[in-house]
Amino acid sequence: MSYRNSISEIRNVIVTFDDGTAAQLGAPIDSYKAAMEKVAVLEGDFAKKGASLVPDLTDAVALITGTQATQLHVFTLTTVMATGNYEFVYVETVPDADSVS
Repeated sequence: MSYRNSISEIRNVIVTFDDGTAAQLGAPIDSYKAAMEKVAVLEGDFAKKGASLVPDLTDAVALITGTQATQLHVFTLTTVMATGNYEFVYVETVPDADSVS
């Protein structure tokens, strides 16, 4: 197990994907995998830099590449780094950044 993954387990990180809309039901499984990888990266940053250098995000647009390099998964992301809470809202999957609506 990698160090960054163990940090998220020690901190009891909570990730949610539900904003109450039907759009969440149409998200490809690869988008969920990509989002979880993003959490691992952010948790690694938090472990190395501390809370003061990893700011909370509020409805930030996150473009995340999944296992297919030809797709970008678009989410809005809200985080509370101190408590390890991540809320992803799936928006769409597009072929490149120019295609984001």
